[in-house]
Amino acid sequence: MKIDLHTHTNCSDGTLSPEALVDLAKKSDVSVLAVTDHDTVNGCVPAIAQGEKIGVKVIGGVELSIAYSLPKTGHLHLLGLFIDPRNAALNQALTKLSLAREQRGEEILRKLAKINMPIEPEELKAVVNGGSTGRPHIVSLLLKKGYIRSAFQGYTQILGKGGAAYVSKEKLDLEPAINLIHQAGGVAVLAHPISLMFANYPRLGDEILKFKEMGLDGVEVYYSSHDYYFTKWLYDFCLKNNLQMSGGSDFHGSIKPDIVLGRGRGNLRIPYQVFENLEKFHLKITSF
Repeated sequence: MKIDLHTHTNCSDGTLSPEALVDLAKKSDVSVLAVTDHDTVNGCVPAIAQGEKIGVKVIGGVELSIAYSLPKTGHLHLLGLFIDPRNAALNQALTKLSLAREQRGEEILRKLAKINMPIEPEELKAVVNGGSTGRPHIVSLLLKKGYIRSAFQGYTQILGKGGAAYVSKEKLDLEPAINLIHQAGGVAVLAHPISLMFANYPRLGDEILKFKEMGLDGVEVYYSSHDYYFTKWLYDFCLKNNLQMSGGSDFHGSIKPDIVLGRGRGNLRIPYQVFENLEKFHLKITSF
């Protein structure tokens, strides 16, 4: 019996519908699934409904991009787990971010046209299919049209910072984002801390403690790109500093074919107790 508390649907940059993701969870023996699309909660309600039909526990979630000064190419994402997807304050903020994503996509297309890699707005709209526009949608089109040889090239040389079609993304500040998740009844978890790109564990630990002072509840300890040693360090760090632990594959479907639902790159093992502890913590903070 597996759990996966970090997954994406085609409501953001995944390739499966919310219902199809839940169906795959059932087939993959994933009994607890969190839908955590980028800057949208549109997939949560249909996924929860499908889970109730077929016997998969589905948790409403979201993944937010955070503006924060980090080394090199580091980036900070925040997961909201156990959120109420109908929360008005959260949806108002996400609507603003979604509009900014659309505008960013339009600007990227203008820059691509200038370097002889034209993509029509209608083509992008068809790929996004009503979801939240993201770089993976554009990379998939660049590959389809033969403009690039690999997705890595698209993310780094074309759309990455310093690339010919780079456009920065609108992000939330950390403390307001944590507060927003709490307002929606959720648990605020630092996603894939490996992506912060700090040079050593103590430096990362100091930063996470700053996040905790802002209200952070937990850390994604178990993750597809975390090796045994980093996972162990995060586990011990959370125990020592009274932080909740979470874990997920960051499954996107065929756009990231190396990541398997509930198993990551094949060796991800998330103890079921992780979900039980998070659920208890959530009940504790929302019961008064």
